[in-house]
Amino acid sequence: MKKLAVTFVLLLASITHADIIKCAFTEPFVTSTYSMNQSTLTYQDSENKKKVLKNVSFQIKAAGVFELVKNGKVLQTLLLNDQGSDGMSDMVYPYDVEDFSQEKLPNKSRGGCSSNFLKSKD
Repeated sequence: MKKLAVTFVLLLASITHADIIKCAFTEPFVTSTYSMNQSTLTYQDSENKKKVLKNVSFQIKAAGVFELVKNGKVLQTLLLNDQGSDGMSDMVYPYDVEDFSQEKLPNKSRGGCSSNFLKSKD
C-alpha cells in the first residue's frame, strides 16, 4: 500500500508539471495537443485544419488514469502505461489514449501521447 501511495505521488508530480500533452492518431491522421496552462484541447488534421476546445479540465481518475473533460463529457482517457501507439510507427508513447470527441474519428480512436517530461521512444 505504501508503494502504491509513493507511485501515485510520483505520477501526480510528473503530471502536474506536464504543461503540454501531445497525442497522435492514425486513420485519419489527427493530432491533439492539451495545454494545462490554458485548459485547451486543440485538434489538427492532415490538412492543418485546427479545432480548439476551451475550458477542458484535466482530471485524475486513479493512479496513472486521467481524463480530459468538457461540460461533463469525457473527450479523452489517458492511461500512463508506456504502451501508447500512433498505429503506424514503431514509436512507443508513455500514454495510451482513447479519444471520444472527434466526428472524423470512429466512435473511439486509440493513439499515443507524450508530454514535456515524458517523451516517446523509438
